[in-house]
Amino acid sequence: MTLRDYVLIVARSWIVIVVTIAAGLVAAGVLALTATTKYTSSAQVLFTGHASSSGQDLAYVGNYVQSRMQTYKNLGGSNSILIPVVKVIGSDETARQLAGRTDVEVSQLNTVARITATDTTAKGAARTANTLAGALLNAVQRLEADDAGSEEPPKTTVEGVISSRAEVPTSPSDPDVALYLLSGLLAGLIVSIGVVALREVLRGEDSSSPAGEAS
Repeated sequence: MTLRDYVLIVARSWIVIVVTIAAGLVAAGVLALTATTKYTSSAQVLFTGHASSSGQDLAYVGNYVQSRMQTYKNLGGSNSILIPVVKVIGSDETARQLAGRTDVEVSQLNTVARITATDTTAKGAARTANTLAGALLNAVQRLEADDAGSEEPPKTTVEGVISSRAEVPTSPSDPDVALYLLSGLLAGLIVSIGVVALREVLRGEDSSSPAGEAS
């Protein structure tokens, strides 16, 4: 088919294309308006190590803390931390439900843990993130202190600080209206292409049928 053929197809089916795309945009708009509004906020905890014996150098201490970051991530999602956090923030949800709206991210490049929380209120998101960050910091310090005290000579001790507290977000993170509308536009366009293609196939079959030839 030539470019002229495609233009003719679009011209014949412009109403179908417009209506289908409009329907996709309307559906996306309705979903965006009815979706639960959510806010997201993040806090950061910086962990540092200190050698408890003169034979341990700075590189060893840094590598030790880095190797423990995945452990801290897992600790941040454990019931031993989440249950107390639920009580502090005054929520009636379970630890599993809290885990579903919180996340602890760590990197292989640094010793910073990023704690992110999502809530239906802006203040709730910030409070949850800060509470979880504080609970994780305290739990890590207790864990490392117990481990260090059980070894002879003592191992590296780990300390931490909340380097960035979660702030109250000024705008919701979800729903993203622009993303919803873009998805509706693309969905409508895809459906319209399918409908137009089907119409052209049926049109071709009708024109090649005996009745079409006789006419």
